[in-house]
Amino acid sequence: MFSKICKAKNLLFLGVSLLLAYMFLEPQKALLASQRGLMLWFQTLLPTLLPFMILSNLVIRLGMAEKLLAPFGPFFRKILGLSPAGTYGFLLGLLCGYPMGAKLTGDLYREQRISRQEALYLLTFSNNPSPIFLSTYVLLQCLHMPQYTMASFAILYASDYITSLAFRIRAARTNRGQKAPGEMPSAQNLDAKRKEIPPLPSVGKLLDISIMNAFETITRLGGFIILFSVLSSALEGFLGQTLGNAAPCALGILEISTGLHAIASASLPAAVKYTLSMGFTSLGGLCILAQTNTVIGEARLPLRPYLEGKLLNGTLTLILSLLFFQIIQFI
Repeated sequence: MFSKICKAKNLLFLGVSLLLAYMFLEPQKALLASQRGLMLWFQTLLPTLLPFMILSNLVIRLGMAEKLLAPFGPFFRKILGLSPAGTYGFLLGLLCGYPMGAKLTGDLYREQRISRQEALYLLTFSNNPSPIFLSTYVLLQCLHMPQYTMASFAILYASDYITSLAFRIRAARTNRGQKAPGEMPSAQNLDAKRKEIPPLPSVGKLLDISIMNAFETITRLGGFIILFSVLSSALEGFLGQTLGNAAPCALGILEISTGLHAIASASLPAAVKYTLSMGFTSLGGLCILAQTNTVIGEARLPLRPYLEGKLLNGTLTLILSLLFFQIIQFI
């Protein structure tokens, strides 16, 4: 364990050293990359995610998620294996995009709205790109393929659903005799759970807590975006000519927006560009991984279920995207 920690610290030291060297050697490029990351956060992430984060904090703390989706509980329990509260986290995460699904999972677990088993299961498939990001940035701005919007939605969400089924089956085999992830607890357990939940603060205090929590989270995410924007610029500068056409893949693994732009600009066939773009959009990259680790760390949830789910989801998306482009070539 100690050797692993030392290796991680050595890698971190090496990465920080290289990044500082890049900032000193190429200050203009580093500044532009930092500005791009800042504007991405300010113009996109801040106005789209912040209101949802504030309102979601209120919904979860007031216990409204269960009330809103209780009428549809049997349907989602059968289709997704989720409780009403877990369904709320999945649906809103799907609508808002990275890393809202992971954050809501952590918040729901921390507020004792879902069990740890359901939270770990939810982490495997709840963190996804938003429909707006996929249709606008990926398909319209980068690939110039808006005609494939509906097909891309189908590919991305079908691979996500297959991922949920795979981990639901694994959870059922691992926990035979126990409750399924979204199975409702007994009335006795619910009463005990309610006793453990402290009384709600006043309306003003509750709103203040929700706003401060949302601003703290969104500020952390902004820091990660700026840092990884500079890191992507450094990687592109140092390894762009050496890696050739493999450079966009390295950038896509690191940070998706920079990687998607690099893939679109590369001299690759349209089928390869589409397949890689869909795969990296589903995977999320190391920047999303760091953001996810931050938002679930507050709830003390492990990162491994998210990693396993994303690797399967990304692989399935790559396969389905490749099959889709092969099919349309014969039509």
